[in-house]
Amino acid sequence: MILDMHLHTCEHSPDSFMSVREAVLRAKEIGLDGLCVTDHDSMGLAAEVEPLRRECDFPLFVGIEVLTTGGDFVVVGLDRAPDRILTSAELMDLVARCDAVAVAAHPFRDNGRGAGDLILELPGLTGVECFNGSTKPQENLRAWELAGQLGLAQLGGSDAHHVERLGRFATRFDGVVRDERDLVRLIRARACEPLAWNGTSFVPAPSWERGKLEAEGS
Repeated sequence: MILDMHLHTCEHSPDSFMSVREAVLRAKEIGLDGLCVTDHDSMGLAAEVEPLRRECDFPLFVGIEVLTTGGDFVVVGLDRAPDRILTSAELMDLVARCDAVAVAAHPFRDNGRGAGDLILELPGLTGVECFNGSTKPQENLRAWELAGQLGLAQLGGSDAHHVERLGRFATRFDGVVRDERDLVRLIRARACEPLAWNGTSFVPAPSWERGKLEAEGS
């Protein structure tokens, strides 16, 4: 299954201009198999997701993008949002207690919200969002190389706040994803790979980003 693992909806992220229903329509259009909605420090969608799944006839999963003092993390498996800003270590402790997984979001993006080299020394980190739709190719590739060195799960996500950006990057999972527990299990098993949307199909993200860098240098 191919899922966009990082997107924000206007229902629960104040900086998003895309509704859940608009996201689903776009996902169907480009051939995604599901969406994991990761609103900013909110799991408000969780109370609405079951009727939305039925209405849209589309797999929808609920994660969260958590801002910590050490950067942003996409988390799957929590049942509610933290009630205060945590350190990255505190978030890893919470994730462990809740049997969830944490993925470093856009770790090297130059906006002050990436974990950066902190991922080298963060016990409990399960994966890295190596390819993010709002991050420069060289920063994405740096995250991918480091995730490989560390043996962490490698994921892709669009980080879309506008519908036309949905699916820029996504993650292929080696298995059926029926619920968030399946996502947790497959991320832990590193049974996933990052993909890029080239305008007509999904292709391996590393070669896509390297191609963009080569084109910029030509």
